[in-house]
Amino acid sequence: MKKRTFFFVLVSLSLLWLAACGGSPTPEPDPTDTAVAQVPDPTEVATDEPPVATPTAEMVPTEPAPTEEALFPTPDVTATSTTTPTVALPDYTVTILEPAPATTLLAGREVVFRGEVLPPTTDPISLTLTIGSFTAVSAQITPADNGIWELTTTLADAASGPGSLTAALGDLAQAQQANPIAFDSSTDEPYISLVTPVEGETAVAGYAFFMQGDSNNLIDDTFTIGVLVDGCTNFIAAQKISLTSGPWYGYVILPPNVEPGPACAAAYTGEYGEGNWREAVIPIQLRAYDDPQASLLNLGNLGEITFVVGEDTNLFGVAANVPEGVVDIMLELDSVGGSGVLVTSGKAFADQFGFWSIDLDVPDDAPAGAALLTISTGEGDNYQEIRLSVTISP
Repeated sequence: MKKRTFFFVLVSLSLLWLAACGGSPTPEPDPTDTAVAQVPDPTEVATDEPPVATPTAEMVPTEPAPTEEALFPTPDVTATSTTTPTVALPDYTVTILEPAPATTLLAGREVVFRGEVLPPTTDPISLTLTIGSFTAVSAQITPADNGIWELTTTLADAASGPGSLTAALGDLAQAQQANPIAFDSSTDEPYISLVTPVEGETAVAGYAFFMQGDSNNLIDDTFTIGVLVDGCTNFIAAQKISLTSGPWYGYVILPPNVEPGPACAAAYTGEYGEGNWREAVIPIQLRAYDDPQASLLNLGNLGEITFVVGEDTNLFGVAANVPEGVVDIMLELDSVGGSGVLVTSGKAFADQFGFWSIDLDVPDDAPAGAALLTISTGEGDNYQEIRLSVTISP
């Protein structure tokens, strides 16, 4: 009985202490109890509605879509200059040792060409021998280790005239010299030559142009003379002459409207450029019809001119763009110490093509002997003359 009383008093004291500390303790659920969620009554209507958002007119900035360049930017590359060192080329010199300058070479004959390049090189030497547009020799020669180059070859046999020989080491150096080419007149081969004009002589458009030379064994007993332009490839005037052999002269009348510039006078036999043909070529200068510098005076008589006492001698030629077309002729005794004694004189007049002619009469009482023939025109800067030594026969 005492034990129960003690237990009761102990519990009562505990409760009084808890009350004094501020209330009853929160009951803890029994671990076996299951918590049930309290569900509100579906019939109840919420009185507090959530606030509704009101749209405004404020613009929201939009960023542009990134470009391909922005996504994949091209890196800046700074070019780095590279300097390639320049190798200085040697100062080459090309020399022609053989043939000697101005040596006449025979067409169709074997010729030795020899020269030197310094400093020595194995680069080829280009060797050419030309007359106008015609090429007599064209070859590439490899120099020896000491710089000497040499070629033995046969010249083309078709053309003669003032040849130009050139030996060149590319564009680095070259040597050039004159070597005329001639036909051998002692053979049975066709032969033709040009004595007039000389190299560089003037021809005037619209006027006659005299040519003369020699010939032998002409093909079909004919030959053709003419003037070529366009690098001496196209005839602007030509004339065929019948002849078997011997000295010849002739002329062509040039068109008045041809272009001035380099040209060639030519005489050939056979078909041009074919078979056994032969051609004599002389480079000349063609001037315009109205060129004030295009004056011309020549004598057409062949060979040596002889005068006879008491007789007349015909003289003829061409004069282009001379004052009033007047040509003065004077024959006087030749004097070593100065002016001779006048024998006879006269005037000739050129026609529209420049032809002039005169029968110069030698008086009956004229002395015989050596004389001097002077043909002249113009005065001052325009003065031209031809002086020839002649003979007056009794």
